[in-house]
Amino acid sequence: MMIRFRFLFLTACMLGAAVQAFSIFQTADASTQATPSKSNLKSTGATKSDSPAQLVTANSKTRVKATSAGWVKLAGGETAAVVRFEIENGWHMYWENPGDSGAPPLAQLSAIPGWNLLEPIFPRPSILKTVDDTEFVYNNSWEWLLPIEGPAGASPPACSFDLSWMVCKENCEIGRGRVEFAAATGDIPPVGAVRLGRSLATLGATATFNSNDQAITISGDVGKSANATSKNSSATTAQFIPAIMPGVSLQSTGPFPATVANEKFTLNIPIEIQPQNALGKPLVFKGVLLYGQSDSDRCEIIRLPLNIKVSQP
Repeated sequence: MMIRFRFLFLTACMLGAAVQAFSIFQTADASTQATPSKSNLKSTGATKSDSPAQLVTANSKTRVKATSAGWVKLAGGETAAVVRFEIENGWHMYWENPGDSGAPPLAQLSAIPGWNLLEPIFPRPSILKTVDDTEFVYNNSWEWLLPIEGPAGASPPACSFDLSWMVCKENCEIGRGRVEFAAATGDIPPVGAVRLGRSLATLGATATFNSNDQAITISGDVGKSANATSKNSSATTAQFIPAIMPGVSLQSTGPFPATVANEKFTLNIPIEIQPQNALGKPLVFKGVLLYGQSDSDRCEIIRLPLNIKVSQP
């Protein structure tokens, strides 16, 4: 049986709708409420009504510290604020698609006329497998890029972002806080010149859709590792992890391992198209290819429009 992604909740996450997300989690005073167990977060990503989440703010004891880390210029010309998360040892946060349980962080830009928050950019995640599920996580410090868009030619003004996140170990906690950024002045460094702990996805691999077999084929060159400590070594593995895809279901959460030979790889992924679950959006197959095993090894974006007409719900 195909496993459906949590369309409504996780699409809100992808759009950075922090206000809606705060209402999903039943927050309460941390001194009087218990922390939810991870088993309560499966399938829906929300806590049960009889086990409200613990509210942890950035100004009190928290498993996560969020700080502003400057501005960077993206390849497309957009400017992005860099938020650095520092996670307490043994705990983890989540990628844009958390996997079988959990929820990704959310951001909301303070109201500034003419400026809007674009889709956040997540770096390469780690894969956490347990007996019960598979999750795509960050288990140490990492940087989150928040691109913003404003008037043509204008530099980003001083602004702040309201953040919320889930952090888990045996139990999970909901944290939230605000990070403030000074106005961007002078030359903004390109993202490639900034030292990040985890690699950001680039374009590279080829993906095609076989409508007869209802399957995606991904192929490419494994190539050289991007790990600074092993520049002369080639990656020996490649695996695909799916993003949130309303209207597209897979047989499992993933990851989906590729067949690698002579530094080339191929990967076939059966899909099921469900236009009724597309939320009125175009059907797109998307995710990230991970090469090698290191957090700093390269990864590539896969984004393939399926060119199937979707009617509004």
